[in-house]
Amino acid sequence: MNVHQLTPEEPLSPELVLVFSPELRAQALAFLPAPVWATPPRRAEEISAAAVAEPFEPSLGALLVSRVVQLAVVFAAVTVLVLTMSLVANAMR
Repeated sequence: MNVHQLTPEEPLSPELVLVFSPELRAQALAFLPAPVWATPPRRAEEISAAAVAEPFEPSLGALLVSRVVQLAVVFAAVTVLVLTMSLVANAMR
């Protein structure tokens, strides 16, 4: 295959370029036009600083209560699992 046989509209896949010899690969890359990057759409209006809500900052007490509740739920789940496994083990004897 010759590089000049490719039309400018024909996209070159990476797999196709990889099978070329180094000389043909260099020719194919030189033959390609410069890449055109899409520009991101412009924002219609800027968001003012006053429109942005204040981030919620929980108090130390709220953090402590949520953490204790999480640990209690994990403890209860593990306790139920261990008791269930114990009952199954006793039933298997």
